[in-house]
Amino acid sequence: MTRVGILTYEGVDELDLVGVFGPLSKAAQCSEHRARLEVVLTGPQPVFLGSGGIRMDGATPLEELRTCAALVVPGGRGAEHAAANTTVLNAVRRAAERGTALFTVCTGALLVAAAGIRPGRIAVHGNKHHALRAFTSAEIAHGLVRDPELVSIGGHPSPGLKSVDMAFEVLRQFAPECVPCVAGRMELISPVN
Repeated sequence: MTRVGILTYEGVDELDLVGVFGPLSKAAQCSEHRARLEVVLTGPQPVFLGSGGIRMDGATPLEELRTCAALVVPGGRGAEHAAANTTVLNAVRRAAERGTALFTVCTGALLVAAAGIRPGRIAVHGNKHHALRAFTSAEIAHGLVRDPELVSIGGHPSPGLKSVDMAFEVLRQFAPECVPCVAGRMELISPVN
C-alpha cells in the first residue's frame, strides 16, 4: 500500500486541499487497476478551519507521516503562520529525511522551505516571493517545477487548477496506471503534463 499524506493546518486553502484530495481519492478507489493507494489528511489537530471559513475534520496525527511515501503541502492564508509551528516543521523535516517525496501547491512551499528543505528551484504564488525569500535562497520560479528535492507549483495562470495539476503529478509518480481513469472520471481532456 502506498500512502500519500496531505498536510492540514489552520488557514489551509480549501481549494488547494480538496483539489489534491479529490483526484488522489478517486485513484485510491479505482477498481480497474487496484492501485493500492491510500490518501490521508494529517495535521497538528484533527479539526481545522480553512482559509475561506470551512471547518473540516478528519486529520490524523502528524505521526502518520512516518508511513507515507509522499507528502503534499497545500497553500493557504495560514501558511505563514504554519511555517512558524515547530511541530509541523519537524514533521515535514523528518518526512524529507526519511525520503518521503515532497509536493507543494503555491504557498505550501513556505512550510517546506521553513523546514529546511533546500531545493534548487521552487514555485510559489507571485505575491509571496518575499515571504519565501525569508526561508530559502533557492531560485523562485513560476509554473510547475520538478526539482529533485521537491515538486512545486505556483505563480502562474493555469488552464486547470494548480492543486489538481499537482494531484496528477503525484499519480504519475505513484499510480501512473490510474491517470487515464481519474482524468476520465473527472471529464478532463488531458491532465497537464
